[in-house]
Amino acid sequence: MGTALRKEESMLPDNFKYQIIGGKIITNMAPLANPNHGIVAQGLTVNFSNYFKGKKCRVYHDNNYVRIDIIAKEKNIKLPEKCKNDKFRPDVMVVCDKSIDTLEGVTGAPKLVIEVSSRGTMEYDITIKKEVYALIGVEEYWIVSPYSKRIEIYVLENGVYNLYSTYYKYAEREIEAIEQEKEYLKEPQEIITEFSPYSFPDLTIKVDDVFYDMIE
Repeated sequence: MGTALRKEESMLPDNFKYQIIGGKIITNMAPLANPNHGIVAQGLTVNFSNYFKGKKCRVYHDNNYVRIDIIAKEKNIKLPEKCKNDKFRPDVMVVCDKSIDTLEGVTGAPKLVIEVSSRGTMEYDITIKKEVYALIGVEEYWIVSPYSKRIEIYVLENGVYNLYSTYYKYAEREIEAIEQEKEYLKEPQEIITEFSPYSFPDLTIKVDDVFYDMIE
């Protein structure tokens, strides 16, 4: 780790939430996150935690690091130069390999990672993080937007993320418009109300549940 970055990190208080993204320390202090960010992330965590009760996988909710720095070194992965010392703190992640679940953080690729976008982190979620998660081998990556009530699911294929599916929570007026269009469109838009993660096809998640109880 670079001397300046190491010094800056060492000066942070114990138990302080931060990430290193693209060689920069990103804190969660200001601006204060929109409360809907936490509501959505917590709801997703509950869905996965309930599903994994009694199973081998563990769910983390913004409380552990993906040690990009360690993974790249151990697996000899060529990262962008600015990312070689990074530590990511996903909003939700699923770890199914206990050998990578350590006190230093997660030292291998999680099975699934979810980033709930905020205005301060959205650019990282769709650029640096997406690129690095693919490089270290995260099989499934979600970007969830509380603002547009959209879920994008990406699946890793030959080292590259391909968009697997997109789901929306529609407003009542949007549902009414779609229903009216069905009368004269040959291929009307389908309203999907529930879906399954690519990696866990027997888990069913309702779109409404993902965005349940948001502050409007």
